[in-house]
Amino acid sequence: MTVFLGAHGTVKLRRSSGSQLVSVQDVIDPADVNTSLNRIGLDTSLDNILTGDRVDISTTDARGLVCFAASAWQSATVESEISAYVNVNAAGGLRFFATFADAVNNNRSAELTTYAFTGAPIAITYSIRDVSYNTIGNVVSYQLNTDREALDSTTLNDKFRNQYAAGLISGNGTIDCLFDYTTDGTKETPLVMLQLIQRLDVGSEFECAFYLTDGEIDPQVQTIFYQATAMVTRSGVEVNSNDVIRCAIDFVTTGEIRLLVGRPADYILKEDNDRIVLEQSLDFLLQETDD
Repeated sequence: MTVFLGAHGTVKLRRSSGSQLVSVQDVIDPADVNTSLNRIGLDTSLDNILTGDRVDISTTDARGLVCFAASAWQSATVESEISAYVNVNAAGGLRFFATFADAVNNNRSAELTTYAFTGAPIAITYSIRDVSYNTIGNVVSYQLNTDREALDSTTLNDKFRNQYAAGLISGNGTIDCLFDYTTDGTKETPLVMLQLIQRLDVGSEFECAFYLTDGEIDPQVQTIFYQATAMVTRSGVEVNSNDVIRCAIDFVTTGEIRLLVGRPADYILKEDNDRIVLEQSLDFLLQETDD
């Protein structure tokens, strides 16, 4: 059976701040916590954090992350680290959720509760990572080119250059999609691809899977896809009076490219052959309170 992009080919994105997580320094002042909106403000959030990002926050302050209610942890006590998905408002205020879907849909019934505190600001570090792939919606087409040492070597990690004596397989390409900023909580929006290039501190790297065939959509075929870590190098939009807005994202790979057959790397099989997601923290089993 022939399967083509218009029916079953997809592009899936895993947000990341690179193959090595980049930590950003910031502080949380008592005035940065808005308990009525359940939002916390960070000075660097607008430059680095996008709605739907999974953010790991930690502090060395002896008080721990007292800006969150104790119910944010399974232990029911304030701890020094937390990992959650975020929803970002126009002012850079962060609202925290246990799942990607709740974050992008701003589901107030599932938000983590913030807590007012007094005293000195809390010095924190945060990084952005993700453990699962989400399909990018409205993709019209994509192009992925692979070659050996044909790209500017400054865009590649030394780790991978030294690993292959015969030459590193590198690549570049373009993703073309129709612009949209809405989501049902199961797909990434093309808006995210335009936003990635604007991250100042954590960079514009992401992990992607370019599907040629997808067994989850059509059980009669094997899942075949390219998996790579890439960096957005250019993004553009085309606006016409008689057509929908289109956008194009150019990227260059920053690590090895693999052509794989089977399941994405973020799944493992249990004995009953069901799949479970790797690296899910127990914190994501919490029940949060409403306003």
